[in-house]
Amino acid sequence: MKALLINPPTGLYVREDRCQSAVGDFAVSVARPPMDLMMMATRLESEGIACKIKDYPIEGGEWGMFKKDFSDFKPDLLVISITTPTLKNDIFACRYAKEINPKVLTIAKGAHFLINDLETLEAFKDLDVVIRGENEQVIKEIAAAGDLSGISGISYRDNGQAKRNKDRPLLENLDALPLPARHLVRNELYTRPDTGDPMAVIETSRGCPAGCIFCLVGIVAGKKIRVRSPEKIIDEIKNCITNYNIRNFHFKSDTFTWNKQWLLELCQEIVKQKLRIRWICNSRVDTLDRDRITWMKKAGCWAVGLGVEHGNQEILDKIKKGVTLGDSKKAVALCREFGIKAYTYFIIGFPWDTEETIKDSIRFALALGGDFVDFFSPYPFPGTELERIAKEKHLFREAMAEHAYSRPVIDTLHISHEKVLQLRNSALRQFYCRPTYIARMLFTCSSPKVFLNYLYHGTKILKTVF
Repeated sequence: MKALLINPPTGLYVREDRCQSAVGDFAVSVARPPMDLMMMATRLESEGIACKIKDYPIEGGEWGMFKKDFSDFKPDLLVISITTPTLKNDIFACRYAKEINPKVLTIAKGAHFLINDLETLEAFKDLDVVIRGENEQVIKEIAAAGDLSGISGISYRDNGQAKRNKDRPLLENLDALPLPARHLVRNELYTRPDTGDPMAVIETSRGCPAGCIFCLVGIVAGKKIRVRSPEKIIDEIKNCITNYNIRNFHFKSDTFTWNKQWLLELCQEIVKQKLRIRWICNSRVDTLDRDRITWMKKAGCWAVGLGVEHGNQEILDKIKKGVTLGDSKKAVALCREFGIKAYTYFIIGFPWDTEETIKDSIRFALALGGDFVDFFSPYPFPGTELERIAKEKHLFREAMAEHAYSRPVIDTLHISHEKVLQLRNSALRQFYCRPTYIARMLFTCSSPKVFLNYLYHGTKILKTVF
C-alpha cells in the first residue's frame, strides 16, 4: 500500500489549522514544513505503508509535476492539506488523481472541515474523506479500514451520500505523538529568515484557554492546554541535531509561555544538556516576565512573536483579547532588555474599528519599539465569533480571499475594507521606512548574509505597500 501526502501547487501558504495564510502576507515570511503531513506519514509508515510527501509550492512544482508524481508512484491514498482560502483550487488534486486512478481514496485535512465538512463533500465529488480535527491517529485507521463508518473524526462519501461520523476526542497525552517524518521532506528548504540556515518546527503544546473572537485555536485544539513533556521535546531536538544537522527551531505552540513551570523546566534542560540551539516562539504579551525571558535567553531564544493585536484598549476588550496596552509595553521592553527580537502582530479592521482607532494601532506600534511588525486583516474563519458578527452585521464585501491576512474581506461598521487596506499599507510604510529603524536593523546585522536577507525582506515589503 502507498500514500502520497501533498501540499497542493496552489500557492505558498502556512497550512496549519490555526494559521492559514499566504507566506507572502507576512512582513518577515518563512515557509514552514508540512508538520501534519509529516506526522501522518510516520503513522502510516509504522503500518508498513510506503509514503511520499510533496510540498509543491516550496519545491516549485505545478500541476503537471503532481500528475507525473501520482502516475509514477501509483498511491492508494492521496492526502491533501487544504486551507479555507485555497480550498477550491486545492481540491483539483482529487479530480486529477481520479482521472488517473478512479480507485484512489482521496482524503483532505484542514480546519475548514470542522464546520463545513458535509457541504464540501457535496460540492466536490472527487473528494472521498475529510478529517475533522487532529489527524495523527485517524489517518492510520482510515488506511486500515475497509469500512469507514466506525472511524470517529471523519466525514466521508458513502454511495454518493455525505455522512458525518461522531467527533474524535482531542489527544490528551501529546507525548504519544509520533516524530514527524523529516526524512521525507527537503529540510534545507525551510530556513531562518535572517541567516538562511535550516530551521525545524517542533510542536510543544496544543490548546489555549483564551477567548479571542478571531482565533481558530479554541475550535481546532480546544481550551485546555496540553503540553509535551520537556523530555520528549529534548529527544526531538537531539534527533534533529544528530540526523539532520539542524540547530535552529521554531517551537510551535498555541500558548508557549503560558505554563511557567513547564517553560522553565524545558529551558533549564536545554541549558543543562548544552544543546547550543537557537529558537523562536510565539507568546501572549501577558505571559512574559523576567524569570521566563531570562531562561529563554539562556536556552537560545532569539526572537518572540507577540500577539499585541491592537493599540486601542476598547477594541482589545471587544475582541476579548484579555490583555492591556501595558502588558504589550512590558513584553516588548523585556525583549529589548534581553536582546531578543520582538515581532509584534497587529490586526486592524475589526467591526468596531474607525480610522482613528486604526491610527491608534499604528502610533502604538511605532512607540513600542519592536524589531518587526505585521498589520493583518481580521479573517472571519468558519466557526469563529468574528464570522458570526460579520454575518449578522452584513460586513462581508469580498469572497474569502486567498491572501487571508493582507486583503480585508469585511468592512467595519465605520469604514470600508478598501480604506482598511490603505491604512495597512500606510502603517507598514511608516514602520519600516523610518531612517532610525533602518539604521538600527543594519547595525544588528551579524554577517553579510544576514544583511542580504534583511534587504530581501525589506524590498518585498516596499513592493507590497507602494
